[in-house]
This record gives sequence, C-alpha cells and structure tokens, in this order.
Amino acid sequence: MRQFFCSKDCPDLCAMRVETRDGRYRFQGLAERWSDPGFVCGKFKIYAAREIANGLRSWHKTPEGRREFAADQEAIAALAQFLAPWRDKKILYLRGSGSLAYNMGWWDVLFSALPNCWAVAGGPCDATGCAADEADFGVLQNPDVGVLEQAESIILYGKNAHATSQHLFAYLKQLQRQGKHIIAIDPVRTETSRMADRHIRIRPGCDGLLACALLTELGLEQGHDSQALRESAGVTAEDFQALLAVLRRGNTAHIKGFSIQRHGNGMNAYRWLNRLAVKTGTMDLLFFGHASKRFWKKPGAAFTHHLPVEQIPQALARGDFDLYVNVAANPAMTYPDSGTWRSGLSRTPTLVVDTCHSATTEHADFFLKVGGMFAQDDFMGSYFFPHQHARERLTEELSDMEAARLLAAAMDIPLTIRPREALYKTTPAPTRQYRDEPLPLLSPPPRPVDSYQLLTASHQTYLNSQILPGMELRLQVLHIHPADAASLGIDNGDALRVSGPAGDFVAEALITDDIVPGAVMCWKNIPMKEGIPNNALPSLPTDAGSGNGLAYYSTFVTLRKV
Repeated sequence: MRQFFCSKDCPDLCAMRVETRDGRYRFQGLAERWSDPGFVCGKFKIYAAREIANGLRSWHKTPEGRREFAADQEAIAALAQFLAPWRDKKILYLRGSGSLAYNMGWWDVLFSALPNCWAVAGGPCDATGCAADEADFGVLQNPDVGVLEQAESIILYGKNAHATSQHLFAYLKQLQRQGKHIIAIDPVRTETSRMADRHIRIRPGCDGLLACALLTELGLEQGHDSQALRESAGVTAEDFQALLAVLRRGNTAHIKGFSIQRHGNGMNAYRWLNRLAVKTGTMDLLFFGHASKRFWKKPGAAFTHHLPVEQIPQALARGDFDLYVNVAANPAMTYPDSGTWRSGLSRTPTLVVDTCHSATTEHADFFLKVGGMFAQDDFMGSYFFPHQHARERLTEELSDMEAARLLAAAMDIPLTIRPREALYKTTPAPTRQYRDEPLPLLSPPPRPVDSYQLLTASHQTYLNSQILPGMELRLQVLHIHPADAASLGIDNGDALRVSGPAGDFVAEALITDDIVPGAVMCWKNIPMKEGIPNNALPSLPTDAGSGNGLAYYSTFVTLRKV
C-alpha cells in the first residue's frame, strides 16, 4: 500500500492509503488529530472517476480539422510549434485550482520566462480575506485547530463546513459532544447550521454590521447605533442578546467562512470580525486560513505584467491579448460574466492544459491532456489545518510537472525543478500583531425594488465545477423564500428565468424558508435548465480593490416565470 493525499481546492488536505487490486484503486483515509478515524470524502471518489485513465488525448484544432496525438512526446512537440509564433506576443496566463499542490507552480516559472506574458492579479477564492488579515495583522496565519479544544463556544460566520470542509464538520460534531456550544451565522439554513446549537439568520453581507453592533453594545466601540445596525443586519433581538452572552463569557472561537469575502464589502466585514475577536480577547481563537505553500520558498516565477482578475473577460473579448493560456482552471464555468468569457475565448487563440474536458476546453485551439493530481509527485500544506503531506504519483500518465519540463526543453527555456528538500524555509513565520487603527464601516448595497440578491452556494457532493455528467439534474433549482414566492405568484417547480446585469439562466423554483427573504440561492458552477449561474453575474472587484477578489454575492437579479 502507498500513501497519497488529495490536492484539490479544499482545506482538508486528506491523506489516505492506496491499495491496487485487480487494476483498480482503493482508498482508505488516514487519521489526523482532529479526524480520527480518518475518512475519504465523496468528492474525492468523483475526482478519481473523472480523472484516472479517462482515455482523453491531447489535440490541436487545425484548418484540416482536429488532430489528436497518440503519444505525449508528439503532443509536446506539436505544442512547442503551436506556441512558437506567440512566443514574443502578448499572452495572458491563468493557472487555476485544479490542483493546489506545489509542483503546479513550475508552469508559472515556464510561462514567466516569455517576455510579454501577463499573469493574473487576484482570484475568485480567498484574495479578499487574505488582504483583510494582512491589513489587520501583517501576516496570513491560522491557529492550530487544536486550540478549539480550549474554546467554550465556537461561532461560524458563513462557514458551511458540511459542504466545504467535511473533516472540520466531523471535528465540530466531536467538539459539540464534548460540550462546546456552536453558533452558525448564515443567511441560509445549511447542514452545518442544522447541526449547530443555534442558527442565527442574517441578511447577506451584513456580518460586519453585526460585529460592529456587538462591539458597540459591549462598550468596545463608540459612535455607532447598535440597535440600528442589528436591525439592518436582520438579526433578532433574542439572537443578539444570545451572542452578547457568549462573548461576555469569553473563550469564544471565531471561524470566518470564505463566502463573506465574496460580497462587495467583504474585506471590511472580515476586518470587523477580526476586530471583534481581538477586542474580546480571543485573537488566538480566530480562524480564516493560511497559505498552502507556506512551508516552502516560491518556485521563482517573475511575471513583469499583471491583469486584475475582474478585467479578464472584457480584455479577452476586446482582443487585448494574442494568446490565452489556461492551466487547470475552468473560468468559462466558475468566473463571473460567463457570457463575456465565452466571447473572449472564441476571439482569442487559447491553450488549455487540463485532465478533463470542461466548458473552457470547448473553446481551446490546443488541448494538452495531463494526468492531474493522480499522476504527479507533489507536496503541500492545508490552507486551514496545520499539517502538510507529500506523495508519489499513482498513475504513469503525463504529469503537469513533466509536461512543463518537456515543453521548456522543446522551447529552449531553462527550467530547473528543485526537490522539496531544497525548498523548505529556514526562517520562522512572523506572528499576528493587531494594527489598531480607525476602521470605517461599509454596509452592503441596498436591494433594488423587485429584485433579489443572488447567492451561489457550495454543495457537499462536488467541488467547484468538478462534476460527473448528469449530477446536475437534481440540483438545477433556485431556493426562494415563501413570502417572496407568494408575492411573485411562484409555485414549486415553476421554471424561472433569473436575470442579472450580465445575462441570465433558467432554474426550477424551490420554495423554502431555508433562505432569508430578499435573497435567492442556487448551487454554484453547474449547468442549469438553461445557461449557468455565472451568466448573471458581472465581473466586479470587492472592496479590497482591483486585482484582489471578485464580488460574486453583490448581484441583484429579477425573476420571471417561463
């Protein structure tokens, strides 16, 4: 048996034993301090079914038709020829989160060697939250998850661990059995909030208002009307008093979910949550995340030009770049303003490096098939938990690291891939030091008349856009509150056209009080009855500024029966 770990975009960093029997792989989760016994989540099984020996080949669209390559060396040689005319042209390079492990970074080093290759500044995941923690503490750092044992209460802010961190969810249930009091603050009733001892409903984007109201009521902040802020946040007086009682008792842990940073005021909200933890004496029990490659030096990519992430679709649609290079990402499905993305990909010659076909691959001029995480020796750390893991490849397919090395050689670009042992940092990481400075309070935008705030949520059965065909069929729904449905004459099962500033999609109505009034929710990054959710969303930055995060959740949509 061999040891392996999953390097998908998930904070858990699951390690497992792998047994090969009758040509098939069997995976058994390994225990961690916070996860004993260990387990392998259902999402991982989907990755294995999608990626291991899936039979895809590399191909190149030519005037004579699509040419497939039977051998990897042939594909690499053809790719070097494909790239030759663009070597000195203006190239946009984007690497996504198909695998977060360290050795994916050698693609960055390769393409940064081209003189006019632009990288992307910012991203859709954690950039706004990172900016908030760096502004407040000067460092991105997470406590050891074991300190949750010291907490009396644990508050989750927009953190649906059941869907996004299943090992944390299991640990929270264990802590709950030990007597920890768990509070979930979320506009949506999730499996995590059902598990919690108390679910506090809040209007989307109002976590900062709530934190400021609590600090004001505790006498730790001045100049604000705590009752007005509470009411604006949609939090009941009873829930507010319950939170005050928890904070006054002390030893309260705060876990910030990634969803909050996807609002237009997300950075400000995070900073108010940081302030709440610090001023109530529990900075050491404040959780967000840390870098997954924090233990190692960077590979050494040195891009001279960067394009802010929110500007990509329009830049491609205008033809600002001669070539677009897409490694392990599916932005045509997962980034806002999908319609403009599709237009840009159709206009701009595109190279896609990936393990599977995707909505982005459909627009590729050259597709380089790699074996994904199952084919790659690699290492990384969790971006929430304290641990790190290394692995050897399971399959003999072409790995990303090997593809980058072979392509660099074919293009006469020096590329020295250094082993993990030579990359460890030798200086200790800095510690958090709170910068107590004046902090304005940003409210979310007001809801326009006859419109609804669109939330796109993670689902426990898939990660990002990594689903198997057909999985979406039972998930193509739009959650809407009964009062909102009644005002629009909507019944369960009605087909609804959801229209936003950038476009629309069609989903089936699901009437439920699991969502607060004034907001609607669908599952993210899947094909709907027509179109996809990100059709409706404009590509806008958060309050962290251009080139940081994307404001997915500040879009208001209209609904019409079709």
